[in-house]
Amino acid sequence: MATMADVARAAGVSRSTVSYVLSGARPISEATRERIVRVMRELDYTPNVLAQGLAGKRTGIIALLHPPGEQGLNLTEFEYIQTAAEQVRADGYHLLLWPIASTDIDEVHKVVSQGLVEGVLLMEIQPEDQRVTALVESRIPFTMIGRPSEPADLSYVDADFDAGGILAVEHLAALGHKEIAFLGRSEGFVAAISRAKEAVVAAAAQHGVELRVFMCPATIPAGREIFEEIQDTAPGVTAVIGINEGATVGLMDAAELAGMSIPGELSIVALNMSEGMAERAHPALTSVSSSSEDMARLAAKDLIRRLRGEETSMVQVLFEPRLVVRGSSGPATRRRRG
Repeated sequence: MATMADVARAAGVSRSTVSYVLSGARPISEATRERIVRVMRELDYTPNVLAQGLAGKRTGIIALLHPPGEQGLNLTEFEYIQTAAEQVRADGYHLLLWPIASTDIDEVHKVVSQGLVEGVLLMEIQPEDQRVTALVESRIPFTMIGRPSEPADLSYVDADFDAGGILAVEHLAALGHKEIAFLGRSEGFVAAISRAKEAVVAAAAQHGVELRVFMCPATIPAGREIFEEIQDTAPGVTAVIGINEGATVGLMDAAELAGMSIPGELSIVALNMSEGMAERAHPALTSVSSSSEDMARLAAKDLIRRLRGEETSMVQVLFEPRLVVRGSSGPATRRRRG
């Protein structure tokens, strides 16, 4: 395999000249550049992209920081990441998934200080997120998928969880449900869950619906346990609004094992679940969600525009949610169990 030294020797130039042609760090005459490029082709030389980027302070790499969940990535999260990776690649960059706990600020500083990445996409935003503070202080360009309690002038795309929570309650109230449960996530509590919970609480009060709140880890076993808890402590619940993908699946599994029909005895509406995941459930889940693909694509485009110096202003976009009625929600017909 040919090296940079082989290219330099065959082209009759120094190694630094070859490096300058690759990085664009210094102007090289057109004749010299063409000669070096021709030799590279003849020798089938493949440059080390990382080394080239470090030499020119550009690596072509964007890091996506996502905290590792107890169950790993769920399908909805994977769709965000897959779309971001596709958009980044289409724009000539590479996406590096870097699983870092939201509290591991030292690791965030390490990612930035090593100079391996040009920019950052940040997911699973906490209400008061220390990672955001660390990235602001580092001055590295970044865009959030989600937003903290006080986004100020930071760049983000996010779903409108306030509107989503209201849509979910209105749908169930119109079906005659008078007692519903909200199923949130206890670990890695993100700002999105807080906003959705507040919206559901307010909408339930407005529509005269009794609301019970349950929080648990985003795992299937936790969802099964929550089903039993709902049966024991809130037997009058006829519908569940879930913003916890793993637990929602577990709850549905437990309901089926208990012989409870969905939606005949228990309706379920999923918040912030991708269409792909909602349609894979049995029965298919009624969902209130914004397009994960559109959000991930816009976040990637915004970051790359700023990396290229094409845009300096921050993007702040809330995506409108859409209610898609599927097989998991229906009229309230279940009798109260005591």
